[in-house]
Amino acid sequence: MKLYSSLPSPFGRKVKITSHITGLFDQLEVINIDSADPIAINNNPNPLKKIPTLELKSGQLIVDSTVICEYLIKLANRTDLLPECLRIESLTRIALADGITEAALLMVYEQRFRKQSQVNTDWLHRQNQKVLGGLGWFNNQLTEVSSSPTLDQIGLAVALGYLDFRFTGEWRSQFTDLAIWLTHFDQKVPSYQLTDPQTHP
Repeated sequence: MKLYSSLPSPFGRKVKITSHITGLFDQLEVINIDSADPIAINNNPNPLKKIPTLELKSGQLIVDSTVICEYLIKLANRTDLLPECLRIESLTRIALADGITEAALLMVYEQRFRKQSQVNTDWLHRQNQKVLGGLGWFNNQLTEVSSSPTLDQIGLAVALGYLDFRFTGEWRSQFTDLAIWLTHFDQKVPSYQLTDPQTHP
């Protein structure tokens, strides 16, 4: 299986952590795509050119990080990562965690791809409010982490890690319970450190 991703991609990191936990990481050929390189982007078989993308040996494409993770979970028969009895609750938490990540990404892109004079501060504020809203919700809805975290916990850890990576951990002083939770996740889930873009470039 080929996983098209990039080193700093939080959604790619979500898939990598899941593949480690399910024991499938060694079956992946990770192909890094530089999103700033138009030639590299064209090597991505996803017609939307989005990452991550999983290409099976048959040539079938699986897109969207949650869909890829669910495929890996079923392939490894690790349904404990996405329990059927809590499926709607879990998918809701996954969507909220992904929403934090998406809003943070949009803030990064707004400043990366526009000239300083063209940056829309109102747009940045709206995205930041989404991040803060999501963090506030999770700060009051934390679940205990084990060495085999659920997919929603992986998504939340990745979102927080991306905020650390791109925004120097500014969120930590306001959401102290979340910061403690992430420390526990880091300690109990070795693949979180293995996929850290800051220490494993």
